[in-house]
Amino acid sequence: MNLRMLKRFALAALTLLLLKPFGAFAQEATDNAQLRAAAEQAVRAVAGAATGKLEVAADPLDERLRLAACTSPLVAGIAGDGQLRERTTVNVRCNGGTRWSIYIGVNLATESPVLVAQRPLATGSVPVATDFEVVVRRLPGISSRYVGDVAQLAGQRLRRPVAMGEALAAEALAVAPVVHRGQQLTLVARAGGMEVRTTGIALTDGRPDERIRVQNLASQKVIEAVVRGPELAEVAL
Repeated sequence: MNLRMLKRFALAALTLLLLKPFGAFAQEATDNAQLRAAAEQAVRAVAGAATGKLEVAADPLDERLRLAACTSPLVAGIAGDGQLRERTTVNVRCNGGTRWSIYIGVNLATESPVLVAQRPLATGSVPVATDFEVVVRRLPGISSRYVGDVAQLAGQRLRRPVAMGEALAAEALAVAPVVHRGQQLTLVARAGGMEVRTTGIALTDGRPDERIRVQNLASQKVIEAVVRGPELAEVAL
């Protein structure tokens, strides 16, 4: 081999050595599409069999992002309190030889039947089927955040106003009181297989299993009792 050929061979070898780290790094980087797919799958797993058509879209990632290839399957979980919202943050991490973690925003929506108010409804009112119509809408978040069946209105009242045309959110409902202030109640006390009943007057409204103040009509004493039904409260001995 003459000197000219030797120089060419050495230059080619040097070029390969210089280029190898960059090429190797590019091949060993985790594909950003994998990161987004892992985040979206984590959301779908938590959503489970959500009613309606679920739409999940992870935020695009910076094309300059380069995370080392993970030697184990990617692990993804909902960040914060673990609840799904219209805008959910997912933590995707690698627990392999090279450990890293990244947070990815995911947008979530559902196309689902929902109860829509046909007129304005006031706070404290008792919602009934005729107040609503069932409409298929694209809703932010998951469908369980909204009411889609009139059967879910039973025993409920509104904890806030609902505007005409507004989709009824589950958080707008509260269990309605079954006992009302000034109502006469049967007070029952049980101990050792014995039961004593007397009459009382509710001093506050009460929901099932809620503790309320009651005036015992026999003794005129004000005591606490647990609501067990529309006309029944239990006194602890």
